[in-house]
Amino acid sequence: MKQKRYAIVAILAIGFSLAACGESDPVVPEPMFDSPSTVRVVNRLLGPVIRFFARPCGTSDWGSDLFGTDHPVEGTIQPGGQRDFTVEAGCYDFRVDHLATTEPGPIIMKMLFNQAASPVTPVVWTLEDDPVDPS
Repeated sequence: MKQKRYAIVAILAIGFSLAACGESDPVVPEPMFDSPSTVRVVNRLLGPVIRFFARPCGTSDWGSDLFGTDHPVEGTIQPGGQRDFTVEAGCYDFRVDHLATTEPGPIIMKMLFNQAASPVTPVVWTLEDDPVDPS
């Protein structure tokens, strides 16, 4: 009879600890890469980068924003800043969406195609504003 009580107590303890775990934010594991590479986005624009996408060369779907957050500060690269992203080594097209200035305004898209990301050589994409034509 004692063994049965201990088993019930153990089951209840496990159940309560699992229930308590369900109340906290879930831990999202970092993706695992067999051959990781780094993509560094350097922002020399007048406005913040608000989204960053990568897709394998030759595909059409941009997939999810690589910032992976809806937080307005963590999900940006401010002017003068930079951020590193980890991708699997391979050929990629990249896209950023950025604001024209630090004030709310139009969203501008920039793309970079056919970039080879390898574990040895990271991709560095320096974003700069397009020169204004004086004519």
